[in-house]
Amino acid sequence: MGRHQAAPTPHRLPLARWARASLRPVAGGVALGAAVMAFAQIDPDTSSPAFGVSSTEAADLVGPTTVSAPAEATWTSTDADTTWLTDAIAAEAAERARVAAEAEDARLAAEAEAARLAQVEAEHAAARRAARSMTRGTSAPVASVPVGEVKQYAAGLVGADQWGCLDALWQRESGWDPSATNRSSGAFGIPQSLPGAKMASAGADWRTNPLTQVRWGVSYIEGRYGSPCAAWQHSQSTGWY
Repeated sequence: MGRHQAAPTPHRLPLARWARASLRPVAGGVALGAAVMAFAQIDPDTSSPAFGVSSTEAADLVGPTTVSAPAEATWTSTDADTTWLTDAIAAEAAERARVAAEAEDARLAAEAEAARLAQVEAEHAAARRAARSMTRGTSAPVASVPVGEVKQYAAGLVGADQWGCLDALWQRESGWDPSATNRSSGAFGIPQSLPGAKMASAGADWRTNPLTQVRWGVSYIEGRYGSPCAAWQHSQSTGWY
């Protein structure tokens, strides 16, 4: 009779090698040892494993159930604190909005100033045209009143303490000439009214009567500056009154 051959011992080495080869480090340092043991169908409550390996032997073969990550590993977390980034973005947006608002304010201010200057120029041009149209073609002669009498009349209106300032002011403006006309602005008469028609409030003969012009001029100075000396001081600093 042939020899009785014992049943072959289960081949365990491949399982051990497979289990060890299946271990890979994952994020957080958790090993796949538990998954390997489950796949190998090891019954932790008995000493009869499905592949002929006891629980103890399987644990020895598999090794530790946790594996540490390499020291140079880089970790990324979706829960990282990004408050600083949000604040930085908000600050940059606020700064850009501030700069844009300042630029817009400057643009609007420049447009407003340009419009104001254009309006002033238009008013001056209209005044010059009005003055030219009023004096053009006027044949009425200027009243023959000596300059000395005109000055004496003016001095009586302002008083001795203000007379010197008024004399200097109108000497500079018109030389006390009742027909003086500024070709650039259209100002007219002894006080250089702009336009000359303003002097009509002192008399209809404002074009020809120097005394009418003086009355209007003194009234204008007192209403605008308070006194001839104040008007003269302004003219000294600006070149006009």
